[in-house]
Formats: sequence, structure tokens, C-alpha cells
Amino acid sequence: MIPGEILLAPDPVVLNEGRARTRVTVVNTADRPVQVG
Repeated sequence: MIPGEILLAPDPVVLNEGRARTRVTVVNTADRPVQVG
């Protein structure tokens, strides 16, 4: 391995296959930013 080297899998990685999605709407009324996710 070479320092800083990135080793990738030969096939794509599927996440949450077959799982339902949820949509979330976020409203921030504060004076500071928020992060969701």
C-alpha cells in the first residue's frame, strides 16, 4: 500500500436496497445554521 492510496472495490456498493425512503423538510428559524443528515 502506498501512503494516501485509495483502494476501491471492483463492484458498486449498494446501500439500503429495498428500504423505504423518508422525505424530511427542515425549517430553521434560528440565527445559527443547522445541519441535517
